[in-house]
Amino acid sequence: MKTPIGKTARAHHMLAGILATLLLALPATAADWKSMTPPPVPTGYAAVETINGIIYVAGGWDYNGGGANATLQAFNPETNSWTSLANMPLTLYEGDGAGVINGQLYVAGGWNGYLPTDTLLLYDPPSNTWTYLPSMPLLSGGGATGVINSQLYVTTPEDGYDGYYNFLDMYDPLSGIWTSLAQSASAHANPAFGVINGLLYVAGGVNGNAVVTNVLEAYNPATNSWTTLAPMKTAVQSPASIALNGKLYVFGGSDGTNNVATVQVYDPYKNKWMILSSSASPGALSGWSGVSVYGLAFVEGDTGLGTTNEYFAFLPSIP
Repeated sequence: MKTPIGKTARAHHMLAGILATLLLALPATAADWKSMTPPPVPTGYAAVETINGIIYVAGGWDYNGGGANATLQAFNPETNSWTSLANMPLTLYEGDGAGVINGQLYVAGGWNGYLPTDTLLLYDPPSNTWTYLPSMPLLSGGGATGVINSQLYVTTPEDGYDGYYNFLDMYDPLSGIWTSLAQSASAHANPAFGVINGLLYVAGGVNGNAVVTNVLEAYNPATNSWTTLAPMKTAVQSPASIALNGKLYVFGGSDGTNNVATVQVYDPYKNKWMILSSSASPGALSGWSGVSVYGLAFVEGDTGLGTTNEYFAFLPSIP
């Protein structure tokens, strides 16, 4: 007897099929990759998340010479088109990522061009407006954000003054209160990250010795504790990363000397990393951002030329 599929799940399956069909008609840049329409403002180190199938790209570094910017750009994968929305109230780049709770976008921390900020911003899509929420306990940049049980978890590896840190704080939207939690064993500045099965995974980045690391750690909110897991195949900082199909995908990044084009995949069940050699990124990537929509991956950032921007869709095979 077949298990019935809910309306929401059925709609998602249908949209994924439609998107995959559309992507097949787009020009290919490498195995599994499709070139998409680039954003109007070419940005890297942006905060990126998805709400109801629309991808939101907040702030970032403008590669056309604009520096840190406050733009909010929305991408519709179904139409392969971008829309410019209300600017953030301040310029931000190289932040802590973004999270979505109850259909609203949360952007915590980020560099304003001089120092990291302690801001927490909320974007409401129906009203196209931004709101300041209670500030973070620390100036914070280059971290990771994850949403677990409708609460926002944010790491702080940079405060802009000196050194790298391993702080973790949680914001509760209902109470409006920040709570400091257990610190990770290693610092992770500009890491790969994603939430899988209620755990926040943080991999790579720059550690407390200012060295690019391959350390992977997972935070469990039920026990307020971190676990060190299998190290990455290649140590990287500033990659694009997404949680997809129960795995953590890491696209490109810098090894401390060069940008790389590898796609690394972590399987939590096997506690094992592998490199998708047939799915190498279409270029050596660093400062990129990634997000998953209906089982497909979209990756955005600078290709290394400094004045161009690219947007790609990735159709993953099952490792």
